[in-house]
Amino acid sequence: MFKFGTIGAFKQVRNNPRTKAVINTYNGYVVIPDDATGLAPTAATPTQAKSKDVHVVWNIIDKPEIRNSSDFYIAVGEPVRAFKLIDLVDLPVELSHDVVKDDFATVAIGAFLVPCDDTTDPTARGKWKVSTATDYGVKIKVLEKTTFGDKGFYGKVVVQ
Repeated sequence: MFKFGTIGAFKQVRNNPRTKAVINTYNGYVVIPDDATGLAPTAATPTQAKSKDVHVVWNIIDKPEIRNSSDFYIAVGEPVRAFKLIDLVDLPVELSHDVVKDDFATVAIGAFLVPCDDTTDPTARGKWKVSTATDYGVKIKVLEKTTFGDKGFYGKVVVQ
């Protein structure tokens, strides 16, 4: 799951609602929307994951049969609402642990979460991971651990 840390963040960040999911996509996943194809794939290569064109998925839960927000996902072929992370530089966001590849207990405060890519992390498509690499264009610095989504992270978006 994903959530903006401030109300103002929602109003200033660009979003792309015109592309469709290529995998079952959860709120908080990283995608690279492509208007030419009409698809929102996950980062296929390390170069894409390290770019500043990464977006985070945050669809409104519009399915009345969903009783628990953690059960919600965007199925293959459904529209994805993707928010451009560079617009959130220095603003807070929250992520639940289920969209992070690493185990909750091993993620330290001060760590950086970066997008996974399909080449390096094929079993974690769309998720975030802990990394000390400095060449990622967009990262989330973990400021504290929270109860968001049972176990979550409160952090700020860092753009290089």
